[in-house]
This record gives sequence, structure tokens and C-alpha cells, in this order.
Amino acid sequence: MPQDHHENVVSNLRIGVRFWESTVETAGYVPFHWHSSIELVCVLAGQLVFQINGRAHVIRPGNFVVVPSGVIHDVTNTANHALVLQVPLTFVAAYFDHPETMNFSTTGLTDTEAYRQVVAKFRELNQVNREQGVSAQLDSGILVLTILKLLVENFVRLDQPLTENASNIKSLLIYVNEHYRDKLSVKLLAETFGYNASYLSRLFKRQTGVTLGQYVYMIRLNNFYQDLINTELPVNDLFARHGLTNRRTAREQFRRMFGRLPKQIRLAHKKR
Repeated sequence: MPQDHHENVVSNLRIGVRFWESTVETAGYVPFHWHSSIELVCVLAGQLVFQINGRAHVIRPGNFVVVPSGVIHDVTNTANHALVLQVPLTFVAAYFDHPETMNFSTTGLTDTEAYRQVVAKFRELNQVNREQGVSAQLDSGILVLTILKLLVENFVRLDQPLTENASNIKSLLIYVNEHYRDKLSVKLLAETFGYNASYLSRLFKRQTGVTLGQYVYMIRLNNFYQDLINTELPVNDLFARHGLTNRRTAREQFRRMFGRLPKQIRLAHKKR
């Protein structure tokens, strides 16, 4: 992930969007980030949990989630199989005014015909891209536009359009990602960004769904995990390297986050 937590979409379809079939074999975590696109994720197997605007969205097989452009979110996952569609705002702007203000909600709508149609179109899009027939690009364009039409007609929150986030939370997230090894405290971070500590704690929890202390620890564990599977460094050395001074607590939290203890994860990764 880029250090600034912002992900620009690089299209892999000629129509100008990005679509892929994702298979993940282990539990994992993607820290808070945001896109310059509208992102849709449809789960075929396993489970994903998105934190969006401080609220958890559990996405199970046959469900999808829509993440609006520019909105901070993170993802916690089990082993899973999913379809991912990222539609840049420049693509959407050709059909709809001010796509950067589009806000979406599927709450209470998962049993509707429109919801089922979106899932069905996702599966059709995946089949088209697997087969790559003569009209694959044309068919892909039709399906993407159909999905967008279904979203706009059924899942856009016209009463709650997105507005530019005036807080400094995005800058704070970037800072934590770059300095997570340091001894970070809410007081220190509040002073760094010009906030009252109590106010910053409330603001961060409201916008992300987790406390600032919890997030710092999650970033440490996630970077520990990456080194665990990508290096041969001893586990105890990695604890120290990533600011995890209490090894017992770190092991317990790691198992909650990734489903196994560190040595079990490393052994399973080597076998794969």
C-alpha cells in the first residue's frame, strides 16, 4: 500500500475500470486507506469486515459492499474468495454529475431484487473476463454500466451526500503508518496535530470505529505479520522491530487478528 494510504486505480480493462477475482488463503488486515474511485466488493466465500465511517459492515457470501470515493476504510478478512470492481470518478463523471458526492447504503436492502441483480451482474462480469470472448470488452462495459445504474437507482443516499472531510484524520493516519515503531501516545499525537487529546480520541473513534491506541497496535501487528511471512528474522526480533514490547500480549492479539500464532503462520506460509 502506498505510504500516504491513498490508492489510485490503475485500470486493467480497456473501458477504464479495474476488476479482478481475488482469492486470499489466510486471515489478514488492510489498514485504513481511501480511493479516488468507487469500490465494490462482492464476497463469494469467506468473510470481509469493512470499517466505513466508524461502522462495521460484515460482508458474507452473496453480499457486496460499496465504498464511496475518498472515504476512509479498513478491511479485516478471513480466508476468502471475492470479486472487486474499482470505478474511477472520471469514468462515472461521464454519466453522473458530481460523483465525488455519491454516498451509498445497502442497509436493509439485501433481500431486494435490485441487490440480487447487482450480485448476479458481478458474477456475469467475472465470467465474461474469464472467457475473454470476441465481445468481452463490450460485454464488460455493458455490465459495469448496468451495475452503476442499479446502484444509482437503488442504493445512493440522496439525503446524505458526501462532503469534503475537514478533519485532519487522513494526515494522522499517514503519520501513524510512518512512525508506528515509535512510542506513540494519544497525548503526543494530539500535540503533533494541534488537537485536545480527549477531542482527538473521540474524533478518531467516531470516524474509524476503533480507538487511536487500538489502531496503532493493529498497524504494529500488521507490519509484524508482513515481515513474518517475507523474512527469516527470528520472531522475537520482529516483536522488538515493530514496537511490540509485551510479547505475551502481542501473541494473544496476533492470534485474534490473524487466527493463528506467529510461528504457526510462518510454518503454514513456508508450506504453501
